[in-house]
Amino acid sequence: MQLLAPAKLNLFLEVINRKKNGYHNIQTIFQTISLYDKITILPRKSTLSLDSNSNAIPKDMNNLVLKAAFALREKLKTGKGAHLYIEKHIPIGAGLGGGSSDAAAVLKGLQILWKKKLPRKALSKIAVKLGADVPFFLSKGSYYASGIGEKLKKITGVKPAWFVVIYPRVQVPTAWAYQNLKFPLTNKQKINRIRQLLASGSSSKAWGHFLFNRLEGPVLKNRPEIADIKKTLNKMGLMNLMSGSGSTVFALVASKKEGGKIRSALKMHPWDIFLAKSVN
Repeated sequence: MQLLAPAKLNLFLEVINRKKNGYHNIQTIFQTISLYDKITILPRKSTLSLDSNSNAIPKDMNNLVLKAAFALREKLKTGKGAHLYIEKHIPIGAGLGGGSSDAAAVLKGLQILWKKKLPRKALSKIAVKLGADVPFFLSKGSYYASGIGEKLKKITGVKPAWFVVIYPRVQVPTAWAYQNLKFPLTNKQKINRIRQLLASGSSSKAWGHFLFNRLEGPVLKNRPEIADIKKTLNKMGLMNLMSGSGSTVFALVASKKEGGKIRSALKMHPWDIFLAKSVN
């Protein structure tokens, strides 16, 4: 069995406050895009194992994918196993949710392999224990999320959009980004406006003016590589935003053709550059 696990962008990210358990209440808009990891699942009699083409990810229980597999097997009360292979294409530690997406793909795939299915609510409970944005990847598309990211409302009617996605080859620890954040007043008007424009089928040129990420504040001050990307894109007149806690920055482009031209123009920089479309 082979599954595609898509990356996500945060088109908006406001951090409301810090919870006692260390998590943060947020408001965000998740959008899956056509940048994928590929997950291969092979049947095994009873063992659960993991391998990957990437040496940068753990192959033991420190990997979210293996944690997901064991958690699901325990909930399903089955003794069946599987070998999981992750072909990584989504940059690691980049604010694109690759690990969470991989875990969600495995939760869905193993139910098929083992021929045992959980109710959606029970599966979501497993997902949120693995990570705040894992429940979103069980659905994909365009979603408004609140709470710690687990309270999801689908945004329908969203028009396809193209993005140039730039990874500066540096990582930003999510915990560090949140720890260095100051909490100003939430801009509710701005997130309501971008939600309305997305749902109305407006083009990215209309809703791109409302892109916002509260975590840009602390991250850009301490990661000049990321600030350099934004400066470059600003000079090109492109609406852009850091995704999640970073380090990836994405720019809105009008079409695949325009995105290709911009990607070529940026090749001189020491960045990994992807051209991706929204996936709904």
